[in-house]
Amino acid sequence: MKYFLYGILLVLITGLILFNYTYNIFINKSIFSINSNYNTYLFSNGNEIMPPKFKYTKISETPINLLFILLWSEDRDFFGHPGFNLKGFIRAIITNIKSGTSYGGSTITQQVVKNIYLTQKKLISRKILEIFISFWVERSYTKNEILESYINIAYLGNDINGFGAAAKRYFGKELRDLNLSEISILVGIINAPEYYNPYKYPLRAKNQALIILNSLLNNQLISKNEYKVYTQQLNEIIFKKPYFDENNFQLLLAIKNEESKLNLNGGGYIVKSTIDKDLFETVKNTWQASQSAIILDNKTGKIISFFGNQYDVFYSNRQIGSTIKPFYYLLALNKGFNINTVLRDEPLKIGNWAPQNFEKTYKGKTTLKDALIHSINIPSINLFLKLENSPQKSISTVESFLKEIGINGFYPHDITISLGTIESNVFNIAKAFSIFPNYGLIPEFYIIEEIYDKNGNLIYKKSPKIYKKIQNINNKSYSTMNDLLKQVVIEGTAKNLFAKKNEFHGKTGTAESSVWFSGYDAKIVLSIRKDGRFLLSTTHAIPIARKILNSYYSYNPITKVPNFSFYSTKNVVDPFETFISNRFNNKNLYFSKKNYIENIQNYETLFPDLFIKYYNNIKSNNFKLFEFDKLNIQKYINSLDLGDTFIYNDFVRDKLFLEYYFPDLAIEINK
Repeated sequence: MKYFLYGILLVLITGLILFNYTYNIFINKSIFSINSNYNTYLFSNGNEIMPPKFKYTKISETPINLLFILLWSEDRDFFGHPGFNLKGFIRAIITNIKSGTSYGGSTITQQVVKNIYLTQKKLISRKILEIFISFWVERSYTKNEILESYINIAYLGNDINGFGAAAKRYFGKELRDLNLSEISILVGIINAPEYYNPYKYPLRAKNQALIILNSLLNNQLISKNEYKVYTQQLNEIIFKKPYFDENNFQLLLAIKNEESKLNLNGGGYIVKSTIDKDLFETVKNTWQASQSAIILDNKTGKIISFFGNQYDVFYSNRQIGSTIKPFYYLLALNKGFNINTVLRDEPLKIGNWAPQNFEKTYKGKTTLKDALIHSINIPSINLFLKLENSPQKSISTVESFLKEIGINGFYPHDITISLGTIESNVFNIAKAFSIFPNYGLIPEFYIIEEIYDKNGNLIYKKSPKIYKKIQNINNKSYSTMNDLLKQVVIEGTAKNLFAKKNEFHGKTGTAESSVWFSGYDAKIVLSIRKDGRFLLSTTHAIPIARKILNSYYSYNPITKVPNFSFYSTKNVVDPFETFISNRFNNKNLYFSKKNYIENIQNYETLFPDLFIKYYNNIKSNNFKLFEFDKLNIQKYINSLDLGDTFIYNDFVRDKLFLEYYFPDLAIEINK
């Protein structure tokens, strides 16, 4: 009797310990927890980048046939048991004693517990933990909630979780559109996803579905005529194999890299990227492994698209060649040099370094303008040396500026940097080129625009932000550089970029093992690189850039970069903020206000809160843009770097695109 009581006491103590232990496991997770590997990734237009591995389905949206067959096959007493089936459990214990493993007897609740809280190892200890945790699950969730969890976490092979994603992957259908034969296949896969893998063993998957259909017929749950129809459908099923495009996979890697920095909990999220599907799909199919390119929105910071291996685009560094020249030419312009500055063009030797012009000819002297437009090396080196009073100081000044604008990579720390021996990647170069159309502003670039949870609720939205404003470079220098880089495209080394004259700016670059083209308009910035020896930027980089830009401009307008005007055309008595506010308060300028909100350069970047507010209220036809405080206006003025804000000049007008976007406002101003 004493030992019997001891035994009961031991069982009670063990039970209490297990209850406490399993409760601590249970409270750390929800039965709706989803692995972070099961997110869905979208292009900016909402199309899927890759076939989804997970798609959340509410029980209210689940076909009744699926619920019925699932319960019939997996757990007929689901709504009657407390989380485990005693008969099934005893059978599993006996099997385990005989073979050392645990089989069968798992209820749907236990399968939810196994997938969410435990491992897939078939051990009796895991089976015991299943039962105890199932108690907590049944106590805390309704039967419908447990069933909904199972519908979404059941493993159905090929890295697919849940019936919603499986329907899409195997049949190319929404779950609600499946017939009984297709449902039977999915339910049949559950017990052995690899053994019944529809891609590897389609006959096995169909035979398992046939067993389910036979069971329904034998129990008079379907008629003989229905059975005949369903078996015929079963024989005709062809499983759809998804096409996994390596280019799309590279997009996914870049998106997941940014996603990892957002500290999301769990998975099942719908991640909407900034990638333009039309542009990406048009260009990717002819892309070569030796190429990398990226196109950015230089106002909002959105990564519109990139092409090639994501490592090459964002991390792989190569010498940039003459791509470097616009940056130190900008420094020279800011120091007082001008387009007519005369530079020496004669054979040059510095120590053991004897650089040459590409044509290996020399003019004796040339202007700063011609040296940049035609990318002449020797006068460029001489300009570089004149930046400071010693070569080493010139090197230090240029390197500091390049790092400030985001060109990270290998620096040789010698005079050869003047011909682009630094090494970087297309993302860094594109980002750096954004200073030219933005007059010194660099936005924060990003690839994830929005994130929704599994129920479709918006939980994250990226707002455009200014990453940096480059100080101590005046607007006149930027404007002059914009004019020069436009001439590069019109008559210089990039003159074959377009078939006709266009408002685009850019610079070529040729290095020992790579060729480049980088360029921009007021809205986008592009950088491309092709790796290999004995290549020329004019014949190998320009055609790649042309293809991307022709595709982009086939459905987007080219946007003119504003010019800086060095003289006043109209004086305004009131300060700039009063001038702007008064002009836009005119009721006759309704359409100008609307266009201003939609199109003003830098609006999204400078006022993300107001941009989002307008975007959310777009249907209300409320276009009262300047109903915000003076602090925002001052931030706007500071960011635009307009100089004297009491003076209205051509630069202000060009910066706001008045004549182009707001003709009625321009007429009103010029009265």
